[in-house]
Order: sequence, then C-alpha cells, then structure tokens
Amino acid sequence: MLSQALFEYWHILALGTAMIAWRIWGHHVTAYMRRMDQKRAHADLQAMYDRANPNSHFRHSVEQINEDTPGIEPDPRQPGSYLWEGTLFASREEAEAARWHHVLSEARSFYRDLDRQLGNRIAGRGPADTIDGSRQ
Repeated sequence: MLSQALFEYWHILALGTAMIAWRIWGHHVTAYMRRMDQKRAHADLQAMYDRANPNSHFRHSVEQINEDTPGIEPDPRQPGSYLWEGTLFASREEAEAARWHHVLSEARSFYRDLDRQLGNRIAGRGPADTIDGSRQ
C-alpha cells in the first residue's frame, strides 16, 4: 500500500526533495552562477578591447607563456622560502619577480625568433622601449 503510494506520487516527493535541497545549497549555486556571469562579461569586454587594439597579440602571447610556466612552490625544508625551477628564494616576491622576468624574456625570444623566421630585420631596442627604462 505504501509502496504503491510512493510509486504513484514519486514526482511530488522529488519536487519536495529538490525544494529542500535548494534551501540548503541554493545560495552556493547562485553565487557560482554570478561568478560565471562576471567571468563571461569580463571575457566579452576583453574580447571587444582586443578587437580594437592591434597589439593585443602581445598580451595573448605573454598570458599563454605565463600559463605554461610552472608556478612557485613553498620550500618544505625551509619555511618562509620558495622554490622556482630549482632555485631557492628568500621571499615570494623575489620568486615572483624571477618568474615574471622569465615569462617576459620567453615572450621576447618568441618574437625575435618569429622575426627571424619571417625574414624581418630586427632593430635594436632603446631604453625608452622597455618597461623599466633599462636596456635589454
């Protein structure tokens, strides 16, 4: 008798279970959806900016190399020090600076190799052409 009632009204039980689950986990779902909408809106805005900017491929190249470069890890033997590519650094800022310098040098070498492959003449860079004003 009870099993027959459960079988006939299973959709009402499923709806009740879904309503209870929404009361428990609904705010997590809506927060996740808001984050995804923000990421999508940011990506759309960045794509619109990239269409208007003829030099956006430089940013794309640096982002790709940054994603491909391994991250910094804390050294388990020495707390407060960090490892990157086998080199030990005293602070995370030093390790991040070394990693970022590596990313930028990889991007520069990529474009130099691209110029050589395409047969373009490579001009020397002046101090005004760099971010920090130093000659590379």
